[in-house]
Amino acid sequence: MRSITFSPVSRQSSFFAVLLTFFTLLMLYQPAHAQQESRQFILKLRNAVELSATPSVRRMEKDGESIASVLGRNNVEATWVRAGTLGTQVMRWSNAVRPSDYQALLNRLSSDPEVEFAIEDRAVRLSASPNDTSFTSQWALRSTTNQAGGKFDQAWDFVKGSASVVVAVLDTGVVFETPELRGRLLSGYDFVADVATANDGDGRDANAADPGNWVTSAESQSGPFQGCSVKDSSWHGTFVAGQIAANTNNASGVAGADWNVRVLPVRVLGKCGGFLSDVIDGMLWSAGLDVPGIPTNSTPAAVINLSLGSANSCSSLEQTAVNRVTAAGTLVVASAGNGGGAVEAPANCNSVVGVGALDRDGSRAFYSAVGTGVDLMAPGGYFNGLLGLGNTGTTAPGSPGLVTKTGTSFSAPLVAAAAGLMKAVNGSLTPAQLTTQLTTTAAAFLSPSGSTCSTNSGFATCNCTTAVCGTGMLDASAAVLSVRGTKPLANASVTSNGLGASENQGGVQESALSPILLRGSASSVVSGRSVASYLWEQVSGTQVMSGTASTADVNLPAASSTSDLIFKLTVTDSVGETHSSFTAIRVVANGDSGVSPTTMGTAITPTTSTGGGSSAAAPTGTSSGGGGGGGGGGGALNLFGLALMIALLALQRNKQ
Repeated sequence: MRSITFSPVSRQSSFFAVLLTFFTLLMLYQPAHAQQESRQFILKLRNAVELSATPSVRRMEKDGESIASVLGRNNVEATWVRAGTLGTQVMRWSNAVRPSDYQALLNRLSSDPEVEFAIEDRAVRLSASPNDTSFTSQWALRSTTNQAGGKFDQAWDFVKGSASVVVAVLDTGVVFETPELRGRLLSGYDFVADVATANDGDGRDANAADPGNWVTSAESQSGPFQGCSVKDSSWHGTFVAGQIAANTNNASGVAGADWNVRVLPVRVLGKCGGFLSDVIDGMLWSAGLDVPGIPTNSTPAAVINLSLGSANSCSSLEQTAVNRVTAAGTLVVASAGNGGGAVEAPANCNSVVGVGALDRDGSRAFYSAVGTGVDLMAPGGYFNGLLGLGNTGTTAPGSPGLVTKTGTSFSAPLVAAAAGLMKAVNGSLTPAQLTTQLTTTAAAFLSPSGSTCSTNSGFATCNCTTAVCGTGMLDASAAVLSVRGTKPLANASVTSNGLGASENQGGVQESALSPILLRGSASSVVSGRSVASYLWEQVSGTQVMSGTASTADVNLPAASSTSDLIFKLTVTDSVGETHSSFTAIRVVANGDSGVSPTTMGTAITPTTSTGGGSSAAAPTGTSSGGGGGGGGGGGALNLFGLALMIALLALQRNKQ
């Protein structure tokens, strides 16, 4: 069978050289399972046939020739792994290919006329499942077949949120003493100016606590609350905040959609609701904009959640406020309304993500507004409500507890939370980009009911369509993945500390027994993230590193004897994604020949895609090499494989 290592190579290469390369790579490469997730792809040619259990040698040779031709003319470096089912071939990227280039190369292959498709061989895993005692009852957060859950459990596999992201909840305030919100709340502000509506004895102040918004029968008969519905306190803001940020994986209560985001409580509602003027000021303040007489908000929100509205079209005042907030970089998410008819303001304003409600089976919750202004649908419940944080107090706050609620008020915060997760992945995302990705990644609607929704459906359970319910159902996982970008790029190099330049032999830097400098400061992260940590480890050779090191650059003492030293750098970014790179140096005792010591044992393949460590001259010096940013580390390197590689390099030099 022909060689199954495919790289763009010179036509003058001898068969012996290619064969030796093939066997060398087999010896060198033992898959590094930690990299398996992103290193493989699936290729199918248009003329491919499904192989039988015992395919002919000629068939395999023909496939190999076709694959080699396709990869060669597209300048793609990859290694054949095995024949897959349905006529596919499983391939593995060469170490010389950067992970950030994978998708571009797949796109290039897919455009080849002989290729039917080229796709990532993506990893499959169990979805994250927090240990909160009531999580199994939170269908709105989960991924279950033929249900309308928001797929947050799948999103958590990639990001669980960031404390640097703030979501403002403009609502009734919160009960700060709620244990499940402990540590997740900023101080916020109370914008309810009318003293009677505020129900806390004064108007605007820095206390965003919810004192209760009950209305008695007597109050509904006369006075400022005449005509208001008689009701107990709702603790509406506490429930909304809990949907976004209830403490998760704490073996208690419910899970929040975002494990780390901070909630900015902004009180704009009190007894019998509130006033538009207070909501407008609360929006501007939440985004970090100036409001006369109010201290500037030092923690501007990336997202504002408005689980409120009025049965009106968007006024010019509301649109102006939305425009100002959006220009400041803050996304506005609003509930569509529970009146069963047209979408309410501010959800029907331009640049606001309007959210309608679905029941667990994917049907439109009978009360949800539909039509123009709905951008997507999310869990809101009807027959199956949403479980969340409540309080036993019927007037003033009592004891915290769990309650079930339904409404578009609780669909909106799930979308706001998904946007918060997206901002944790890429903090540079604009409101327009967040909106686009939330809507374009929405899942297709289900059809559990007999009738189809229309703008005049009124109060009815029906099947949603894109004509009246937006682009689809919230899919937090797809939304997060769509903005995930590339992982950090670890760039490790090593040199003799304080010495001048030296030459390069075989990709391993050589120096006399001098102090060593490890450099990782050339590592990089995707836009919108930062490096959270560096981790240096020594993986082979005479021990010069005690334990690990956590700085970008590390000074180490000289080795005590001739040895091949190999170091691993792992960089973790602010989202929690990691990438590793390796670098090597050969230290030589005075009078030694510089030949690789026999004590090398098992080591790790240095990456080679972008060059390597700086060249520094030692008195006995010879060569440099190492990390580079591209390959991300490979598998295990054994001594026999190293010997074969050296033989191959010698063969190539002789040919020249």
